[in-house]
Amino acid sequence: MKEIFNSGGGTQSAAIAALIVQGKLPRPDVVIIADTGFEKSTTWEYLDAVIRPALGKIGLDVHRVDHRKWATMPKHGNRFLTHNGNTVLIPAFTTQTSGETGKIPGFCSNTWKVEPVNRYLREVMGIPTKLQKNWIGFSLDEARRATRMMVGEEYKKGRIRLPLIHDVPLRRAQAINLVQLAGWPTPPRSACYLCPNMSDDEWIGITPEERAEAGKLEKELQIHDPHVWLHKSCQPIETIDFSKPDDQPELFERACSSGVCFV
Repeated sequence: MKEIFNSGGGTQSAAIAALIVQGKLPRPDVVIIADTGFEKSTTWEYLDAVIRPALGKIGLDVHRVDHRKWATMPKHGNRFLTHNGNTVLIPAFTTQTSGETGKIPGFCSNTWKVEPVNRYLREVMGIPTKLQKNWIGFSLDEARRATRMMVGEEYKKGRIRLPLIHDVPLRRAQAINLVQLAGWPTPPRSACYLCPNMSDDEWIGITPEERAEAGKLEKELQIHDPHVWLHKSCQPIETIDFSKPDDQPELFERACSSGVCFV
């Protein structure tokens, strides 16, 4: 079984990298990160400035897998739709004819991250899925997400490792502190700049260029389904004033349960 550190590019992944450098976690066979093509620029800046050099000093490279090259393109050619063409991939908000707001399940993690990474590991690294032990960066304060994974067949077959749950148990705040004590800058929280799971604070944090691109992609989504939106307000993302306090209650679970986002 090959140990595969699947980096999400965020806080917990930075902590795992620091623990590897410090010798507090075993050395993985492969370090890999999926590039959806929509990741916030801060993720790649931190990876190139901090994580890649630190791991490079102990002889580990970070394999960046572009989903546009390694994913299976659906026959209909629309990158935002499931292979059957019936549903958008991202967990968008949707307005119904009744006026109520709903939320679509997300399939983007599997299509843009899991499938391309598995194909890359299989075809480039010679590691089939059955020989992968994938590291997932859930921390102790994500117990519900970890529990969902631990009842699955992949975990039961020994193909999943949860380093921040079982090896070096940490909460997210402790992960940030660990990275800072290592002398590294505070890592950004990773996310795609069009992700509906982002909080308003995270929307504020993306660049004007990324927000403009998110607005463009929102319109592209609406060609297929005019009722989908990137923000819970169901308003065009470019028109929302995020400087105003958000007192709207949370009606939907935000965090992706796949294990390959926001870690």
